[in-house]
Amino acid sequence: MPNRACVLNALRSANWATASSDGGRWFLLDAIKAMGCLVIVLHHLAVYSPMFDRVLLLAPAQLAVLYNHGRLAVQAFLVVGGFLTAGQLLRAVPVNAQHLPLSFSVIGLLSKRFLRLATPLIAALTFTVLVTALVRPWFPHSSLSASPTLWSMAVHMLLLQDLLGVQALSAGIWYVSIDFQLFAIAVFTVWLAGQLHRWQPQWKLRGLMVLLWFTLSALSLLWWNRQVNMDVEGLYFFGSYGLGMLAYRVRLSRLTVKGWCIIFVLGLVALLLEPRLRMALAWVMALLLAAWPQSPPSSVSASSGFLQRGMAYLAQHSYSIFLAHFAVSLMVSAMVFHAGWQSPWLNLWGMGLSLALSLWAGDVLYRQVESQTPTLRRLLLWQLLFVGSGLAVMAWDGFNPLL
Repeated sequence: MPNRACVLNALRSANWATASSDGGRWFLLDAIKAMGCLVIVLHHLAVYSPMFDRVLLLAPAQLAVLYNHGRLAVQAFLVVGGFLTAGQLLRAVPVNAQHLPLSFSVIGLLSKRFLRLATPLIAALTFTVLVTALVRPWFPHSSLSASPTLWSMAVHMLLLQDLLGVQALSAGIWYVSIDFQLFAIAVFTVWLAGQLHRWQPQWKLRGLMVLLWFTLSALSLLWWNRQVNMDVEGLYFFGSYGLGMLAYRVRLSRLTVKGWCIIFVLGLVALLLEPRLRMALAWVMALLLAAWPQSPPSSVSASSGFLQRGMAYLAQHSYSIFLAHFAVSLMVSAMVFHAGWQSPWLNLWGMGLSLALSLWAGDVLYRQVESQTPTLRRLLLWQLLFVGSGLAVMAWDGFNPLL
């Protein structure tokens, strides 16, 4: 097990979990994000592609798990998202701070988060809307979303489609809205902790932050997450997100065992109250992140270097792959459907091709959009292109005799 000082220094590093493996990147985080990304892409192929109906014949019982439970990978992203957000917010507040730093800005943090999430999303939706319109005449399938309208485009640009009951223009993008809501809640808890600290200066500011995270996590696990009608709201998912936040705080604590036990008891009570597979997975992920030792650079062998680089690549590109994969799967599914392939093996090849092209499209989206500094100008440009694509599709639908 690595020296404790080395672990704490790595945790406090501003680039922790984003640097290279020999410079501070943690393989466990990369592995969770990478595997979660692949499972989500394959799950959406299972749910939305007719290719899977043929492939299912090869191993019905085993492949049905991907269809029925693949969505559980979302819990991994929720926990990791909370883990990384806690690191960002704790770095923004010094250990013995008597008040929130002047540099802490709720509006500033939310604006940066929105730009980072929305810019690649709108870029991907621009492509998805055009692809959907292109394949619609010769691919009559339930996975196709409705044609865009001015209203649906407006709410997508504001990440409000699910809250307002508007059908999504791509698969899985409900998570982007939830991610922003969760981040906003987490930032608000820091602001609220600052206000409570002014009222009771003897309370530690960081302690108040963690207390609020624990309280919201407990409320979500024990109540909000059990309300089905709340599944479009961030509070419904804050249990998993909050467990990730608490896991990060535990790794910074000198009382690691005590903190780990708190997470253990919180999750156990939630599962005893109402057993839920999604909560069990989030609970286990949080416990792993809280307790798993970070391997020092010297422990990285040459044989594992390729695997680590591969996981790091997928983890870094996971958001772009997630955004780009649905349009790709529509194109491949439409081609296979039009070709009339009935063989399970040919359809399995089609699913493999869709996965490979999704990774490629995600790489393009990452390099051209996500990795660029997010600015309001870039977002407005992509929003303009998005509206233009939507208007073009609306005009096409009006004149296309096949529809």
